[in-house]
Amino acid sequence: MNILSLISFFNAYSFIILGIYILKLNHKEILNKLSASVNFCFGIWSFADTFFYTAPTMRSAMFWYRISSFGWLLFWVFTTHSFLILSGITKKCQGIKWYVLLYTLPVVLLLKTLFSEETPVLKGLVQSKIGLGWTYVLNIKSLWFWVYILYTLIYCSISLYSTYVWIKKSNRIRFLKQLKSIIVIDVVSVIIGFFTDLILPAISPIIPPFFNLISIVWGIVFFYIIKNIKLISVYDAASPDLILKTVMDPIIMVDSNGIIITCNHATEELFKYNSEQIINKPLYYFFKSKKYDEEKFKTLLNEKVLLNVEIDLVDSAGKIINSLVSFSIAESRFDGAVGAVLNIHDITDIKKVEKELYKGKEKYKELSQHLDKLANYDKLTNIPNRRLFFDKLKLTIKNYESSGNKFALIFIDLDGFKPINDSYGHDIGDLILINVAKKLLSSIRKQDIVARIGGDEFVIILHDLQEDFELDNIVQRINERFTESIIIGNLICPLGISLGISKCPEDGITIDELMKIADERMYKDKSLKKMPKGIL
Repeated sequence: MNILSLISFFNAYSFIILGIYILKLNHKEILNKLSASVNFCFGIWSFADTFFYTAPTMRSAMFWYRISSFGWLLFWVFTTHSFLILSGITKKCQGIKWYVLLYTLPVVLLLKTLFSEETPVLKGLVQSKIGLGWTYVLNIKSLWFWVYILYTLIYCSISLYSTYVWIKKSNRIRFLKQLKSIIVIDVVSVIIGFFTDLILPAISPIIPPFFNLISIVWGIVFFYIIKNIKLISVYDAASPDLILKTVMDPIIMVDSNGIIITCNHATEELFKYNSEQIINKPLYYFFKSKKYDEEKFKTLLNEKVLLNVEIDLVDSAGKIINSLVSFSIAESRFDGAVGAVLNIHDITDIKKVEKELYKGKEKYKELSQHLDKLANYDKLTNIPNRRLFFDKLKLTIKNYESSGNKFALIFIDLDGFKPINDSYGHDIGDLILINVAKKLLSSIRKQDIVARIGGDEFVIILHDLQEDFELDNIVQRINERFTESIIIGNLICPLGISLGISKCPEDGITIDELMKIADERMYKDKSLKKMPKGIL
């Protein structure tokens, strides 16, 4: 084994490990699979060349050369496919036709290399003149040789164009750094590869092809891009736009100059403007006191977080909206502070109640109860809200610590609610949520608590569970309530539920432990069920 074989073996090992690492990041994501495949191609290439350099006969050397073709032929198509996905171009392609278009040429070249006596690239093999193993005699006069050259140039060009499309869409500093890294590594790799494996052998068979030896530099740079610039982390389970749309409270995102760049539907309802009338306006435009002009907003960016600031807002009709506003600075590792996210809570009703409290002591009790209900009960369903739920859960845990009374949580998420809500509007959606709350209340005992903690998320606290069958009976009743569709007027709405259960003390004795386990089991239950197909 000569020095070239040793380096090839080390490279093969390194590329295989890098490919496995990428798969471990997320083996279900197609981008990870393709990126891992690129590294496995380099691994196969280097592994085959380990034996190619020291092959005892030309026939043996040709065998390992053919094996290496899996690497140097296919890594181009896997790389191109990866960049097409990053750019979003593949979203426009339907069916398998574009797969056939993308993969046909490399597969044909691979089959030609494996089974043809005269390969597309080689005319033959000779020993290098400096004793480092076999080197190429190129098949320059063959049409197949130039087909291979054209294949590499076309797929390299597609990769670079896809990268350009990707960066043009993103327009972020982090992706600009990715672009520079990718362009440099690809261009340099192509130039070196052509020179060492195609140009040098055409000049003189002195030095064996050795691009696979220096390809480890490509692997190191690729690892850096994954580890530090998060190349593979471009897709999220839920996009920011999707999260923004589903949040029930008004949410506004502003840039570093205090200009509104996006908002959700709840914000439009609060201000009684459409999104086109809100976006690109300065934040202070909607504040009665013009409290946060551009200068004060820049001061806010330095404070990072500002919670529950009482600010009077103004809607399109000039009506004053008493609000609690929380500011959170949006930061990027590479860009620094890029703006802020505002969470707005309308407390106009609470403020009215507070004013009424001062009118007379005789109304104090009634108004106090109303204020308590506004703060602790869901306005739509009249069941406990998130705040009251966690207060009750804290008391339940304290009761267990003192008395040993076991209890359980049931985390419930509605299946099929969003399509109904999107199709028929919030009025129908509200009636469904009220109906769901009634079904849950009818399924539990007097000592138990049902709370609504999110848009279509409910939680039940089951107190004083002596035997497992008590929990089983309640769960059975809940499931039975949702076997039939909910009927709203003339609409038949097939609605299902996914639920997760955590028990105290078996699954934990803290709020975080119990909520986390119940939430995880709910999502597991959701993944095992078929979602309702739609409205009948």
